Amino acid sequence: MYFDTLTFNAIVDELRQTILGGRIQRVVLPSEHSIALEIYAHGQRRHVLLSAHPRFARVHLNTTRPSRGVAVESSLLLLLRKYIFGGRVIALEQPDLERVMLLSIAKGSLSRNMTDDDEIITDEEEHFEETIDQDLPHSDDILRSELIIEVVERRSNIILVNDDNIILECARHITPAMSRRPLQPREPYELPPRQQKRDPRYATAEGLIEAQEQTQQQDLARMMVQTYLGLSPQLAREVVYRCLNQTQVSVTPDLPWEQLAATLQTIWNAPADPCVAFDESGPVAFAPYLLTQYDQVERHSSISIAVEQYYASHEQLSDHQQRRAALQETLNEKRKRLQRQQNQLQGELERAKELEHLRWEGEMIFAFLHTIQPQQTTLEVDGTIIALNPDKTPVEEAQSRFKSYDKAKGALENVPERVQVNEAALAGLDEIQALLSVAESFEQIEDIAREAIELGYVQALKGKSKTPKVRRQKPLRLVSDDGYTIYAGRSVHQNEQVTFKLANPDDLWLHVQGIPGAHVIIKSNGQAVPERTLQEAAALAAYFSQARTNASVDVDVSHRRLVRRVRGGPPGLVTYRAEQTLRVAPRGP
Repeated sequence: MYFDTLTFNAIVDELRQTILGGRIQRVVLPSEHSIALEIYAHGQRRHVLLSAHPRFARVHLNTTRPSRGVAVESSLLLLLRKYIFGGRVIALEQPDLERVMLLSIAKGSLSRNMTDDDEIITDEEEHFEETIDQDLPHSDDILRSELIIEVVERRSNIILVNDDNIILECARHITPAMSRRPLQPREPYELPPRQQKRDPRYATAEGLIEAQEQTQQQDLARMMVQTYLGLSPQLAREVVYRCLNQTQVSVTPDLPWEQLAATLQTIWNAPADPCVAFDESGPVAFAPYLLTQYDQVERHSSISIAVEQYYASHEQLSDHQQRRAALQETLNEKRKRLQRQQNQLQGELERAKELEHLRWEGEMIFAFLHTIQPQQTTLEVDGTIIALNPDKTPVEEAQSRFKSYDKAKGALENVPERVQVNEAALAGLDEIQALLSVAESFEQIEDIAREAIELGYVQALKGKSKTPKVRRQKPLRLVSDDGYTIYAGRSVHQNEQVTFKLANPDDLWLHVQGIPGAHVIIKSNGQAVPERTLQEAAALAAYFSQARTNASVDVDVSHRRLVRRVRGGPPGLVTYRAEQTLRVAPRGP
């Protein structure tokens, strides 16, 4: 956990200097686990992110204005608007050596009915520091509350507490059955229980030696984590590295205990020196002190900037996978519904066949009317037995069958067309799901989400734009080793664009055989395409398909002029002919 107590201390110090006394003029939920506040303080707008993400919980200033990410207005958001929107941050506290922050907020009655889209800055707002007390009515008609953020790994939470210390709402409800410390509305708020560990600010060599004897832990960094309150594994490794030039050291009697204790005190008590450490994959760690254990380190003037830089990449990657999984689940549910409809329609087609038999029976009864005797119960025609009701005349029997046939035929008249429409919808959905499964970036996932909404596979959330706010992506463009331009679609609209806008009739068109995936074209202008370029394009088509993980895949190659849209089908659904087949291994760009 990089967001340790020392980082929390630095964040709280930074927030005290920037938002204390400020007015909260915007409250939004950027994600399911977070709250963003816009606070006007010291003549500037400040954006504070409070996150209770199960893996990436934190608090920090944001350099950009967070946008809404949750369309449904939760009860927490509604209560935040009532209790803190338009209010002043009058105090900011942190229990000693704990990752808990308490924002005390006072709100006058005049601002209770405002919404988070109202502009509340006045010409005199620049001088609010001198008039904080005057802004709040000196009466009992003041809403006082505390917004509490607890950053404790998977148990992280955001809690709104009233002036009587009663929980109004929290991001994550914890019932008595789940924990000895419940967190749910109408319960009194209690701070997390304090761990019985030593204070790192007063570390001594004797204390370290005694702790090692008590814990019997042989790894030096782990022993320090078990001994000192608020000490993270990263900070313990940094102490060990600065003293012994390595991060993993076994405990021995001749360790420099005095130096270890002094280094821990120095790091803990020194002014903040924020930085982010990198490797070839990107940010790997951050801290409010210089991370000498890493080779590549970038220093920052603000701990919030360091935290934001680190989590911008890590949380986005995690959330993208969650976004993909959530969208895939929604599409799966849609597919189940379409399949049920298809099964019902197929059943109706079977009924239609039975109706034809009903009509045939009526015609046969009329044809053999002169042979049917009163009270006759069956009629045999070409080896087929027709049941007769002895209480009806043959004419009544025939008319009854024709009447039932005509009535049911009207209800089933458009069933074949509906079957075709449903088959096309299922094929289009399979294409979207296949492309979603191989999407490699946030933009690609959101582009596919937009298409799923536009095509009716996914319902747009109420109160939210029908399309995700990302720029529509362009097809992938590559140049083969032989110098030929290759385009690949990575969404259904990109497939449509690649095949019917970018390709000329004589260009080559490729698609995995019988499996949903990308449309790929080779801009050949009718020229013979080298085998090497064909292999490259075919491998690309296999890579952007549902068969990506297969060892080898059959890819069909045809001329673009032989590719046709499926009439009435969704975008990207085509038929083709006169194809040749290549067998290739999937290979990405």
